[in-house]
Amino acid sequence: MNRRGKGELRPANGLCNTVYVDGSKEAREASAWFGKSAEGHNLTGQVDEARFAKILDGETPDGKQVLGRIKDGEREHRPGLDLTFSASKSVSVAALVYGDERLIKAHDEAVKAAMTVVEQRYVQTRVQKNGHMETETGGKIVAGLFRHDTSRALDPQLHTHAVIANMVENSEGRFTALHKDAIFRNRKIITEV
Repeated sequence: MNRRGKGELRPANGLCNTVYVDGSKEAREASAWFGKSAEGHNLTGQVDEARFAKILDGETPDGKQVLGRIKDGEREHRPGLDLTFSASKSVSVAALVYGDERLIKAHDEAVKAAMTVVEQRYVQTRVQKNGHMETETGGKIVAGLFRHDTSRALDPQLHTHAVIANMVENSEGRFTALHKDAIFRNRKIITEV
């Protein structure tokens, strides 16, 4: 998930227009929706910043529900999880400095392959069945993929933020919170994919 293979997992802060897209045309064009729930709600192509911000704020893709819990009269909601996938420095230089578009395409395909594994094997949510809470694996997610080309130090660094919204469409077709323990436990495997 990062170049050292340790996996950079952190909560998304909900400011997708300033952090992930940064208002630039190139960043917007390098974004993409991901996930079975995204597909099921016609979220395809480039990420719509306003729509994604609402989803990170807890609004379900169908707009019928706002997730979160009420505590002391205030709604609390965690926006999501940012999995960052980084190419090695040599790949970044070949792709970005020398302009090898094949490497950028390969990076994008690798991120989608890894995210497919995450959605199928490691995305979990909790559902109540027969009066008991059970953990369900393999729910449908909504995520935004945001490819960037520089590090914080502004050197070439091909990487993609895969921001998974804190909502999973479960087997009953309802949206419930993302249970991320399996993602954290398996970040090394995810990084290798």
